[in-house]
Amino acid sequence: MQPEDSDTTAPTHSPAGDHPDHDSPPSSHHSGEEAGCCIVGIGASAGGLEALQRFFDNVPGNSNLAYVVVQHLSPVHKSLMVDLLSKHTEMAVVQAADGMLVERNTVYLLPPAKHMAIEDGRLRLTAKDAGSGMSLPIDIFFTALAQDQGSYAMGVVLSGTGSDGTRGILAIKSAGGFTAVQEPETAQFDGMPRSAIATGQVDATLPPDALPARLIEHARKALSRARPAPSQRNRDKESDPLAQIVASIRSVTGVDFSHYKLATLLRRIERRMNGAGLESMEDYAALLRRNNAEAVSLYKEMLIGVTRFFRDEAAFKALADKVVPALLGNRNPRDAIRVWVCGCATGEEAYSIAILFAEAQERLGRTLDVKIFATDIDQDSIETASLGEYPRSIAEDVSQERLARFFTARGDRYVVSRDIRRMVVFAVHNIMRDPPFTKIDLVSCRNLLIYMDTPLQRKVLSLFQYALRQGGFLFLGTSETLGELSAEFHVLDGRNKVFQSLRAGSYRLSRLLVPTVAAPLVRHGDDSTGHAQEEGAAIDEAIGALMKAYVPPCLLVNDQMNILHVFGDASTILKVPAGEATLSALKLLPSSVAMVAGTALTRAFRSGDEFTLSNIPVKDRDGISAVSLRVKPFTVRKTGRRFALVLVDPAATSFLPVPDSDFDLNADAAERIRGLEQELMSRGENLQATIEELETANEELQATNEELLASNEELQSTNEELQSVNEELYSVNAEYQAKVEELTEITNDLDNLLRSTEIGTVFLDGDMVIRRFTPAAAGFINIIPRDVGRSITHLSTNIDYPDFIGDIRGVFATHRPIERHVRVGGERWVLTRILPYLTDKNMVAGVVVTFVDVTAAKEAEHRLQTVLNSLPEHIAVIDRDGAITMVNAAWRNFGEGNGAPALDRCGPGTNYMEVCRIDDEIEGAEIGRAVHEGLRKILAGEIGHFTIEYPCHSNTEQRWFLMHACRLNDVTGGVVVSHINITNRKLMELRLNTSAITTTGIATGATEGAA
Repeated sequence: MQPEDSDTTAPTHSPAGDHPDHDSPPSSHHSGEEAGCCIVGIGASAGGLEALQRFFDNVPGNSNLAYVVVQHLSPVHKSLMVDLLSKHTEMAVVQAADGMLVERNTVYLLPPAKHMAIEDGRLRLTAKDAGSGMSLPIDIFFTALAQDQGSYAMGVVLSGTGSDGTRGILAIKSAGGFTAVQEPETAQFDGMPRSAIATGQVDATLPPDALPARLIEHARKALSRARPAPSQRNRDKESDPLAQIVASIRSVTGVDFSHYKLATLLRRIERRMNGAGLESMEDYAALLRRNNAEAVSLYKEMLIGVTRFFRDEAAFKALADKVVPALLGNRNPRDAIRVWVCGCATGEEAYSIAILFAEAQERLGRTLDVKIFATDIDQDSIETASLGEYPRSIAEDVSQERLARFFTARGDRYVVSRDIRRMVVFAVHNIMRDPPFTKIDLVSCRNLLIYMDTPLQRKVLSLFQYALRQGGFLFLGTSETLGELSAEFHVLDGRNKVFQSLRAGSYRLSRLLVPTVAAPLVRHGDDSTGHAQEEGAAIDEAIGALMKAYVPPCLLVNDQMNILHVFGDASTILKVPAGEATLSALKLLPSSVAMVAGTALTRAFRSGDEFTLSNIPVKDRDGISAVSLRVKPFTVRKTGRRFALVLVDPAATSFLPVPDSDFDLNADAAERIRGLEQELMSRGENLQATIEELETANEELQATNEELLASNEELQSTNEELQSVNEELYSVNAEYQAKVEELTEITNDLDNLLRSTEIGTVFLDGDMVIRRFTPAAAGFINIIPRDVGRSITHLSTNIDYPDFIGDIRGVFATHRPIERHVRVGGERWVLTRILPYLTDKNMVAGVVVTFVDVTAAKEAEHRLQTVLNSLPEHIAVIDRDGAITMVNAAWRNFGEGNGAPALDRCGPGTNYMEVCRIDDEIEGAEIGRAVHEGLRKILAGEIGHFTIEYPCHSNTEQRWFLMHACRLNDVTGGVVVSHINITNRKLMELRLNTSAITTTGIATGATEGAA
């Protein structure tokens, strides 16, 4: 049988998809050459050019592989990839054409505006639909490659954005092929590599230059294993490594793969051997015997957990049109509709059927209780299905209308709605070993039978026929048939494999649960398979006849008192009750026997002793008045789990010697009731906790509006990425790369500048949130790297600056810088500047705060001030604009002695040039103009200094001063003005002049008298 479709992603946990046509290498595809050839599909998108160049730089010219490169190309630009890649490989590089035969040592490139597939080793091109929206050329080719080449397909995903290639990787793995991905750390864009790795189905993750050697080595091993093996007819089971491998899996996991198809087993075993680096199956069998973890890994390898919603749209449409309405239309509202999804994997198919029933009920206006039992052999998959959370990629399979109605977006995942989740019950179930459900209206088992041999297929189909009601429906995969049970079903839709049961189950449950005897595992070339299967069927019939004739009804139960197996014909004792299906022995046994059996099992498990009870009355079974009960507990040594055999023998036909029993019904019943009460109390507490968890989940589900909006934006972004042109990305990427390198250099320079400077700097955004700071800023503000992103108002400072935050807000409001000299720790001085942060468009986008330690300058200024204060002269320093910047104590004392107005006119901050500009009406105006003119000439550089004497009398005394102005020859410019009190000199000069005048007068009078 063939797998259902090309990607072989069966919605079952079963061995991976076989394709019998691919059990031999596809040598016919390669120009008549005898040896086979593997085809490597390579998917790349943004940033893929560099990865492809590195890949083909390391591919030898005689690798004997064919390479098909699929990229996201612009439909309106001519591709230059042929010329670009030809420089990096000795192989021929050609652009693919429709019908072109794929040959070894050749590289084929996807043309623009085309989708590419492959059939019978020939490339098939189709026009790309410009209006189709999302385009996934890599997935399309990989899926076709998996279908065409089977286990010889090889897929490689290189740099790119989005998730294209992920589903193709799954298809190749399901077909038994080899998959590899570029190591995300080496990719310019890691979206596609990480999406592929997340599937867990990638065989190798390597840099591009290491991938070719890995591919060539795998191809060599795959082609060597494809050669026909020598006949194993004469090898016994003990020496057959394949049988040993199957036995190892069975002993560790309890799952028997001996009835699965040989090609499936070999392919999965070879894959694990390849991962373990082993060449022979004997070595791998030895590894499994000493390593249980490897046995579990091989068991997981045998299972397919890959499925999708509404897989095979036509089949689900047939189900929705022909089955669901029929079940809803003729059903009593009080009766439940029971559906069994066997091999549900991660639950997508079960939820899909639940959605069909929900839509049909709404359409027909009927509300019925629909209960879907979804079972699988793998516990991990059941747990995943129970969560009901799926990635955003399900939007490719589920319509937007269904996503909106039956799913809720949560982060980057979709969650199944509560109403749909409530319809489905998930449970672990092994179809080969566990009893089936009963009174089922619809059984869905798609693509599970194709992995089983004929006897196991017959047994599973018989279980389904037993489980179905009369008129119930069976839904199989499109490659599966009913075989010998065709007469038991009516074909409702042959194309989509929908069947209707003609009658209720005709097989006894005890007969169906007899283990199928495994036929000997036979290798390729052994023609005894049919004979072995015939012998196995005969052994099955013989075991059934013996049990029916000689073995009393016997139940194998676990420590949860659930029936695991039934030996003999227990139909006269067991009865399936109405309602939800159950395997509990206490519910299937007669009520009068169940109470005794429960007590006996409890005592047996507790003490480990065997119990035999006789003459137990049976009130609700016709023809049986009493039974004898024997309970024999035992423990499995490997696992430590406890089980018990319960022999139920009618008293009239007892096969067992029954000793006297000391069983006290009343005492044990009381003990049993106490145990049940404690169990009920515990379950009540668990139920309350579950209710609280469900209420919390319900609150989370109600907050969906913003998540849906984010989902729409994400989908739109993904669509734009998938429609992006790879050729355009090369040129744009080159420009961006240059800018990134330039930006990196600038960033490095800036980082080194900020790290090396002793100026503390803090960058704030418009909300006063810290964007960046220099290490020196930590000396002034208590800031650490983790404070980036926090508001500066949350931090304390070490500076004596009470209005620090207020000044920052002021700069935000006025866009004017502020400077303050503040103290740090009482000893140091800091010049704090708060400046607006300007963008390239001269817009204010924040604030820059700098802290410059000016302690040395302040100390020098203090020393200078001390020196100036020690001088008796009145000294002032004037800047180049004429403003007074510094005065000494004599100047200040003189101003204070002359009153506040005088100090205001000559203190620091006043413009001395303006002070000297006196109106003509005021006394001393002429001197003021002379001083003003002299200072102007010094500041203009016309003279170096000037001196002037002037009177400055007060109400109490006469005073004269000598003003001397001298230019400062430094970068700041300015003038030093000193006023020297020359009153004493002037008074002495006046006295001398007066004396001279008096002397001259006396002399003149004497002269006149003499005359």
